[in-house]
Amino acid sequence: MKKNHQYLYVLAALSLGCLAGWLATGTPPGGAPGLEGEGVARSLAIDALGLELEKKQPAGLRALVEAIGEDAGAGARSSGAILLEDAYRLSADSEVRAAVLAALERLGSPQACAALANIFRLGNEDAAQAATRLSRIEDQDCARQLKAIVEKEERRGELARAALRALGRTRSRAATELCQELCAGTYEGALRREAAEALGRIAERSSVPVLAGLLGAEDDKLRKASIAALGLIRSDASAEALRAHGAKGGLGPVEARLVEEALERQQGRGPSRLR
Repeated sequence: MKKNHQYLYVLAALSLGCLAGWLATGTPPGGAPGLEGEGVARSLAIDALGLELEKKQPAGLRALVEAIGEDAGAGARSSGAILLEDAYRLSADSEVRAAVLAALERLGSPQACAALANIFRLGNEDAAQAATRLSRIEDQDCARQLKAIVEKEERRGELARAALRALGRTRSRAATELCQELCAGTYEGALRREAAEALGRIAERSSVPVLAGLLGAEDDKLRKASIAALGLIRSDASAEALRAHGAKGGLGPVEARLVEEALERQQGRGPSRLR
């Protein structure tokens, strides 16, 4: 039994060695490089990383982490993302940790969102980078997880704002109600601005009354965010709200110009949504 165990361990080690060379060169053993070979190597990287993390002193993590980040398969987006978080926690190597953050952003799955949020909550030097990478995720499948992050952060703080920004990028209509609620005056100004911008990207007409109500806010940044958002929602109601605001006296030159630009979008001379 002991010999069988040793044999399996040696076989696993040889497989990992071949995989490491494969990932480094893009060439399978005895073959020419190709997309099919690279795909197989990336799919093997998940199992290889799991085995490596079981060791007391894991090695070669960066290549495996990067390979998982390049894998668009369901396995990488789910179990792979969980393993990436484990790799981050077990490694003190700054390059491995940076590779993990980049890979999680590329995967852009609900599990990747959760992993980035967990890394942010560690409160170390990578917290800001984790929040930034979370904010750039765009997959609509992540909407539920992103909403959960906002709620877990008690609707305040840097991580909640990053999750809101990502919600806007997903353009998921499922996020509309939450973003409308977060525009209320009981929340911090920075969060309200992110919520307003997210509503503009989602571009639901039901958001127009909420955004129009923000045009009277004392916070000029919030007003500007609302103006831009209204310009991205093409409807008679949003155009009317913009014209009424533009007709007010005392608008500064910057705010007046933003109103004009928003109305131009209403007339089809600009993008209907933020990119």
